[in-house]
Amino acid sequence: MKNNNPYYTLSIFMNLDVQRSLFVLYLLQLGITQGEIGILQSFLFFSCVALEIPSGLLADRYGRKHSLILGFLGLFISGIGFLLFSDFIPFAFIFCLFGASIAMGSSADRALLYDNLLAENRTEEYPRIISRARAIGAVSLGLSMLLGGALQEAMSWNSVYIFFAISKFIGAIVVSFMTERKSLSTSLNSSAKSSVHNREAEGVFNSLVCFFRSKNGAFLIPLFIGFALFDLSTVPLFIYGQPFFKLQGLDVTLIAGIYAAVEAISAVVFMVAGYVCSKFSLGIVAFTTTFIITLLLLILSMDLGINASAASFLLIMSLPAIYETSYETYIHDNVDSRIRASCLSAANLVNSVVIGASYTAFGGLVDRYGFSSTLVVVAVFWLIGCYHDATVSAHKEAANKARSLSFIFHKLTRQYLTVM
Repeated sequence: MKNNNPYYTLSIFMNLDVQRSLFVLYLLQLGITQGEIGILQSFLFFSCVALEIPSGLLADRYGRKHSLILGFLGLFISGIGFLLFSDFIPFAFIFCLFGASIAMGSSADRALLYDNLLAENRTEEYPRIISRARAIGAVSLGLSMLLGGALQEAMSWNSVYIFFAISKFIGAIVVSFMTERKSLSTSLNSSAKSSVHNREAEGVFNSLVCFFRSKNGAFLIPLFIGFALFDLSTVPLFIYGQPFFKLQGLDVTLIAGIYAAVEAISAVVFMVAGYVCSKFSLGIVAFTTTFIITLLLLILSMDLGINASAASFLLIMSLPAIYETSYETYIHDNVDSRIRASCLSAANLVNSVVIGASYTAFGGLVDRYGFSSTLVVVAVFWLIGCYHDATVSAHKEAANKARSLSFIFHKLTRQYLTVM
């Protein structure tokens, strides 16, 4: 049995975030409005946009470990910035650095894992390992959010961000001891092999461009858009759920407890995601998950009381784990190893553009029309994303079956002619 503990440890530190469930409340008590917080979050995601492709290219060219270390160090500096400043303008720069740091590690960790498995001929284990790692990360995030609430109640806001900064610095040290293997085979998928030039002299960027010009790569672009529309609601909702529960009369500790429960349930969902993804296609997973969550969004918009709201929120935040696992596995199976991090960065780029715009829109809609009306609008976008991804994946699967049948037909024809 191969040792996957280093990657699981990396997942712990990547998700260790004591300020995650509290930072909106922290900014509000500094005097920053919800609309301004939405703008700050847009800065964060648009800085992700600016560095998504460059970070993927750097990770593919110079190593995924180096990209991860830079990401951790950027988060460390961001944590220090939260301690030093209290005005909107400095926070604009801090959030940009935060977003850039996320971009540096957003694709490198998964590319590192998949290619390490590919070098050991263990890629069939990827859904199981990534699901388990995400479950461990969810537990880490949940416990750290509980710790953040306890630190704020028992000590101060400063203690929260001191712990955050230290944890990210330790994360950089952990990455430096990890192994990064290069696979002998550039890809699992034969159609992906033929779509990317494999000459050493060719640059990573040129390989990426050639891939997306190919038929195999062109199928992924609309898939990226569909998943971004799916993600459009859960990420902003995760943030704006904090003031929502505050208005419901909950204190900081209880709010942190709800967010910790989200991660606990997500951990369970991630554990079963690998099995679900091995049994059902991406189209089925996308449609089923989105249909259920759309209904839950409508229930949440009705404001049926704190118990119903909390239960709906917990499920809305945790169920996407299944879709995310299926989506990422599908990408890995259709991408060449040499451009793996770059391609994942391209997917993150599309995601960041859509989510970055949605933060400003979500904050503005909440300020003007209220939380309930905003959720109804969000539910519509979820349905659009669901239909889009289900359609694209169905077309892809049909095309693959057609190619397989064509291959079998030609093979049987050749054998028949040989016998004759």
